[in-house]
Amino acid sequence: MHATADAVPFLPAGGPVGLRVPDALDARGCAALVDAIERRGFDATGASYPADYRDNDRQVFDDDALAGALFAALGDRLPRELREDGHAWELVGLNRRFRACRYRGGQAFCIHRDGAHVASDELRSWLTLQIYLDDGDGFTGGHTRFYADRTGVDVLASIGPALGTAIVFDHRAWHDGEAVTGGTKRVLRTDVMYRRGAPIAASAAAGRVPRDVLGHHRGYVWQVIARRDGTLASAGRDGHVRVWRETPEVHAVAGSSVTALCEAADDRLWCGTRGGELVVIDGDGPHRIADDLGAVLGLAPFEDGVAVASARGEVIAFDARGARRWTTAAHLGWAWAIVAAPDGLRTCGDDGRVVAIDRRGEPRTLAVLDRRLRALARAAPGELLVGDADGGVTRLAADGAPIDRLRAHDAIVTALAIGPDGTWASASEDDRVRCWRGTEPIASWTAADFVTTVAFTARGALAGAGYDGAVWLVEPPRQPPR
Repeated sequence: MHATADAVPFLPAGGPVGLRVPDALDARGCAALVDAIERRGFDATGASYPADYRDNDRQVFDDDALAGALFAALGDRLPRELREDGHAWELVGLNRRFRACRYRGGQAFCIHRDGAHVASDELRSWLTLQIYLDDGDGFTGGHTRFYADRTGVDVLASIGPALGTAIVFDHRAWHDGEAVTGGTKRVLRTDVMYRRGAPIAASAAAGRVPRDVLGHHRGYVWQVIARRDGTLASAGRDGHVRVWRETPEVHAVAGSSVTALCEAADDRLWCGTRGGELVVIDGDGPHRIADDLGAVLGLAPFEDGVAVASARGEVIAFDARGARRWTTAAHLGWAWAIVAAPDGLRTCGDDGRVVAIDRRGEPRTLAVLDRRLRALARAAPGELLVGDADGGVTRLAADGAPIDRLRAHDAIVTALAIGPDGTWASASEDDRVRCWRGTEPIASWTAADFVTTVAFTARGALAGAGYDGAVWLVEPPRQPPR
């Protein structure tokens, strides 16, 4: 296993890294990998990811020997140093975690950016390494396309798969996997790992606000919540829940992403996973309550237990002992967010509806909006804030009547939070966080990557996290800028 050709840039100079290495693996090596991954079998992603995001087949495995052999072959073709986040980062190897992806029958991976693997505060990935295991002559479609931004209008490069070719690119580069309409395409991907080195001269990025980083998950963080005892808790792609005390508590919850988190009335933490599990964390550690819920997208405290919003469009209520109270079909498509209300629950989903659910589990459509809905927060007195996939936030009266809609962001609104003084915050896949007082913006700043979650503490600090794995706190301004 030895690459001999030089890496060839395929993205414009001065932008994200994009390199092509024509012979990362020979035909024999590709065939051996295809045989091994096909024997292990693939999992479908369609039930765990939105249909407008990805539907290819995937396999995840760890292999130290493969990571070492690939790095020995490719290491001298990879960037030795990157300058990011105020430091020089030095190349150290490849992530042992591999993802094999298979595309056939029209399967695709729509425009997206990759997330980092964060092993520690000092060791993380900045680049994706992807190897094509099949030749493009054997299937139709399947190009990897790179874009100037998330709109997908300006194509910067279109890479035709070639047997054994590797592409190496910045996690933050917008790209997609074109649909494969004939034949079968297989790729193997991992991450290029770097260690934090010497600090470099500071250059304050426009719109950045100083943040206090509490620590990191090993990959995306899906949710941060503020607890009644003043601590923060977070859940991530690494399958862990972390409680941020002076000495953080770390709970290994699942083998898949922990996608939702809430604190129940008895102070216990409940969490849900992409794999459909519901887990409660108490003094004895995590306990699995259910494992058949579909991807869990949201959790809310409900009476003495919790309620789950799932990718099946269902809401399922559990009591404090973990017994199911009821299940109701709330949405056609994914039920993205759920919050508690005095008379029950409120949810929103991909079908554009906001639904009120009473304590017996009876659903009632509260509002119908003409957009895919992704985020929800309950504001006083009885109003709701609803974030949508087009970057807007709609304010609803208690009876569901729309009051107004703000163009808050340039991409999906991923999270909303209400502060103790009525200030509210919105987060988005446009890498921005904004704070508002009513309809007036009072602060706006750029984060390091997609922001997936925000939460206010009792004293009004704003916590958040996203694709870079960092859990952070900021002190937002209290007055509008002049």
